[in-house]
Amino acid sequence: MPSRKKTNNRDCGIAVLDGFLQHKNVHRSAMQIKKEDIEQQIAQEAKRIFLKKGFAQTSMREIAEKSGVGVSNIYNYYGGKDDLFCSIVAPVVNEFKEMIDSYHNPQNVDVTQQWMPGMAEKTAAEYSSIMHRYRDLLTLLLFKSAGSSLAHFKEEFTDEATEMVLKYMDAMKQKYPALKWDFSPFFIHINAVQLFTLLEEIIMHKISAKEAERIFAEYVNYHNNGWKQLIYNNLQ
Repeated sequence: MPSRKKTNNRDCGIAVLDGFLQHKNVHRSAMQIKKEDIEQQIAQEAKRIFLKKGFAQTSMREIAEKSGVGVSNIYNYYGGKDDLFCSIVAPVVNEFKEMIDSYHNPQNVDVTQQWMPGMAEKTAAEYSSIMHRYRDLLTLLLFKSAGSSLAHFKEEFTDEATEMVLKYMDAMKQKYPALKWDFSPFFIHINAVQLFTLLEEIIMHKISAKEAERIFAEYVNYHNNGWKQLIYNNLQ
């Protein structure tokens, strides 16, 4: 009789363990996907309701009902209504913070770069991109955030931007003392507010994406040329 091949218990055990782990990883991956789907479903419905009613008039119960996810289960994904609102608008909030840092951090950009060929077009394109990608989120942030922790985002951000621009000007003053850097903090503040006013007006008047591109280009040219005239005034 042919001899039976002896089974190696160790190899068999490893094979079974490998199979178990593969099944567990697939199961875990499926559960992760499902969790992400539920989280996205909650956020999508919440965004729709926030846009319609605003933060203050929206309840977690309504979000639960429209999303098909129980109120208690929503708290497994978000700490509360404010956490949910903030997570929805986080992409545009982060975009603003990155933008101010990229334009007014002396380590990132020198003032002479502001008027390099193509810089105005680049800036206008960035503004247009933010409006195109985040119009709904901007609407939430600027018009529907009353009652949330972001209700005063515009004021807080413009104050932060004003301080950053003043520090930027101090750094440039050390580097280019012949140029004019003596501007009142409130004048800087007004300039920071202007961008939000522009964004709000585009949203309120339902300006198309194509028309918004033109408006941003005109705004940036007006803004940059005005600053250039003021800063280089001493050299004329």
